[in-house]
Amino acid sequence: MKRNYLAFAISLALASSLPAYGADDEEKQQNEETEMEVIEVRGILSSLKEAQSIKKEADNVVDALVAEDIGKFPDSNVAEAMQRIPGVSVNRLRGEGQSVTVRGLSGDYNVTTLNGRKIASETVGRDFNYDLIAAELIGGIQVNKTQQASLPEGGIGAIINIDTLKPLNVGSKVAGSIEGYYNERAGETDPQASLLISETFNDDELGILISANHTSSFTRFDSHSAQWGWNEWSEAELMPDGDPNVSGRFPSWPNIMVSTDQRERSGGTLALQWRPTPELDINFDALYTKYEIESTGNMISLALFEGTNLDNIQDVQFGADGHTNSITIGEPGNMDSPAIAELLESQNPRDSDAMQVGLNLNYIWDNFNFNVDMAYSEAEDASAAVSWVVVRTAIDTLEVNWDNGEQVPDISFGDTVLDENIDYGAWYARIDGDKVKDKTGNFNFDGTYEPDDGIISKVLFGTGYNMQDKGKTYWSQENPSAYTFRNGATDSEWINAPDSEKVDIAGNTLWGPLPGSALNPGNFDDFMGSSNANLPNTWAGINIPGLFDYYRSLDSEAFDQYLVPRPNLTGGNTYGVKEETIHAYAEMILEDEIAGMPYMLDFGLRYIDTTVTSWGYSQDPANIAFDEDGLFTDAVDTVGLVEFEGNYKKLLPSFNGKLGLTDDLVWRLSLSQAISRPPLTNLSPVTSIWQNEEKTPPENFIYENDPGLEPYYADQLDTTLEWYYSDSGTLNLAFYYKELHGFVIYEPTRETINGASFEVTRPYNDDENQSRIRGYELNWLQTFDDFLPDPLAGFGVQANYTYNNSESGEYTDDGEQLPFKGLSDHQYNVVAFYENHGLKVNVAYNYRSEYSLGKQWYWSNALNDWTSETLQVDEWGQLDMQVGYDITDNITLTLEANNLLDPDYVQYLNGDKNHVDYISSWGRSYRAGVRFKF
Repeated sequence: MKRNYLAFAISLALASSLPAYGADDEEKQQNEETEMEVIEVRGILSSLKEAQSIKKEADNVVDALVAEDIGKFPDSNVAEAMQRIPGVSVNRLRGEGQSVTVRGLSGDYNVTTLNGRKIASETVGRDFNYDLIAAELIGGIQVNKTQQASLPEGGIGAIINIDTLKPLNVGSKVAGSIEGYYNERAGETDPQASLLISETFNDDELGILISANHTSSFTRFDSHSAQWGWNEWSEAELMPDGDPNVSGRFPSWPNIMVSTDQRERSGGTLALQWRPTPELDINFDALYTKYEIESTGNMISLALFEGTNLDNIQDVQFGADGHTNSITIGEPGNMDSPAIAELLESQNPRDSDAMQVGLNLNYIWDNFNFNVDMAYSEAEDASAAVSWVVVRTAIDTLEVNWDNGEQVPDISFGDTVLDENIDYGAWYARIDGDKVKDKTGNFNFDGTYEPDDGIISKVLFGTGYNMQDKGKTYWSQENPSAYTFRNGATDSEWINAPDSEKVDIAGNTLWGPLPGSALNPGNFDDFMGSSNANLPNTWAGINIPGLFDYYRSLDSEAFDQYLVPRPNLTGGNTYGVKEETIHAYAEMILEDEIAGMPYMLDFGLRYIDTTVTSWGYSQDPANIAFDEDGLFTDAVDTVGLVEFEGNYKKLLPSFNGKLGLTDDLVWRLSLSQAISRPPLTNLSPVTSIWQNEEKTPPENFIYENDPGLEPYYADQLDTTLEWYYSDSGTLNLAFYYKELHGFVIYEPTRETINGASFEVTRPYNDDENQSRIRGYELNWLQTFDDFLPDPLAGFGVQANYTYNNSESGEYTDDGEQLPFKGLSDHQYNVVAFYENHGLKVNVAYNYRSEYSLGKQWYWSNALNDWTSETLQVDEWGQLDMQVGYDITDNITLTLEANNLLDPDYVQYLNGDKNHVDYISSWGRSYRAGVRFKF
């Protein structure tokens, strides 16, 4: 493996200066937790100062969040809270923070732990969805931005640890909240509540803590999508007298959708703590959380590329920029040459849960501290039922106008109203999805030795076993188009029903007309909030149970055969990967003074030995055979269970240094080599074989994964300057550089199999090319108590700014290198707060500049081929506010307002913000209630 100068320098420094000593993440984590929790944090300023104290005292580069009070985190959403940390940006799903990116690296490059142990995740990949855990269950979060040998491996971006509370640190307390949640777009109020009970016994020797929470929320989410890209057409393809030399681009399948989510989250924690002597501390902790979402979308979809619509185009106006200004299909009042419109009902449920149980024993013996930790975690997504159900109808006229000065086009239907009273015909019904089950477990032994004197202040060491076993099963139907008449046919290939059940829709035979039980009335006011586009606000929805009852009445056997989803073992979509890692590490910390300045040097080595076992249902190239026309025989489709076992070993060096330039000024330098493991999809042992039968002769393809892929690795440099200039202010500057190697790329080759030519695509680790991320962070905290008289004292501000620059190694078709996906060049957070005389006010603004989602393909008429362009997300700024008032020492009234500016989330193409691929809006939301603590 190719290694650059930075990796060599790290290895050389460690080899020359590090003896065989070490320490473990779990023990150090536990000590840091105790330091954090033993201080009772109450209020905004106390929370911020405690987070700064954790940062200052840490041996590595760490940013932290601390609960403002028992059961009160800085934000009601965990991911939203983390965006206050420099370099952390949040990824939202339907307006709710779900996952985070740290210094440009997504969750696939980060590791999330709960109380120092890796927690299972219900996602298909390695990411973790923080919306699964309620903020009321959390005591604090630490984002480790640099490596230590005692920290778990796997996080090139960060190691993110979530702490829950311990009873002996909390004491005898009862705390909770009762709130109401209101989303202005949905117009409903839902209850939310939390409760925490902590009690100690035997003179604080034994403690128990129980917490529980439940949140319910109903939200609405509006969107417009170009869907399937802006493809290019010549005027001659669209109009009988069109000019073949004039062309323009328009979306193939534009749509507007109103979605509603009913969200239910429930969870709880249990902590038992026994400290029979000052030297022995035994902790048992458990967490369970469940998140259910019933998500329904009502869509109007415009199949502009569909044959009937293309045949009935009356007018097309192309713009000078190469995009279509407007298109008109059909004539007002004339149903002899109508347009086709579609209604689509989507259901995207989520049924996720996660649990973790752990036991920790910490014992102090003389100068040694020993820690034994064991834990088990499970997570599951049992949804597997994403549905897209489509029906079609005829309308006299369809007009779409993109040249309206808005990011959403004008859409009108002439004299037709798409309500439940017109005729609709059956079209498409897809139900599919993944079921995911993840299990993690660990058994770790960690130790610390602290000499009585000498330059060596601490030696940490440890070993352990960690396991993750994740499996994915894909569920799908045999034929979602079973109730569709193919290519304008008047007889169905799959359904046996009488002709009386057929209806003519714009010259096409469909099953129908659909009964009233298959449709719902729909009225959607204020679509997209601030948009001034001319859009319909009334269209029917599909009642999927009623529609499916109608389908069964046509042919129940066909329905059961074609539309009922079952586990799908074809296509390489069902597989599992188990990773078992044995680790050992040594870490030595030196502390002394140089020229009167105290310093700390932390040298570490972490050794890992990982065994990968993967399984999947795969096609076999040995079954490749052809008929007389050169087409595959049925034997090619045969799948069988295959398994693979592989192994890799890594030695990961790390160095963290800290120098106290003055009592208030701290300089840090960190060097390390870190890894992140490849995506689980790449590690499945599955081979897929297919054929393009439309070509003459047919084109043959093989796509393989490789369970033997090595982890990515990164050589990292971090340096910070931290100025703690007063009790009321700090200023921190950080610079970081990451050089990443070994990204997985796929490269096609030509091979001859059974006498036929195949394009074979396999993944491999690219060790020749590097990707780079560099940037800096600026963080400032200032309170104004020293400058303002009472009652104005209590004002403060926290602000941070992050600049990122990256080279991903991925290029556009024009040869321009793309940045990392999801990486904004600029992001900043500003939090202004006031806390005095029982009043607490917190106003937070979060901003991130535009970022790339990578390449998107579209059809080019000029090239007569597919080509790509860059898909970007527009800049985003969100304003949130929290207000609390202590009516007594024990009771606080609360009000929280989120997304006050209500910006649109916009994806656009090639840097042209008028060339919108997707736009959505979810409105403002509010929480109001009461918190109590006794």
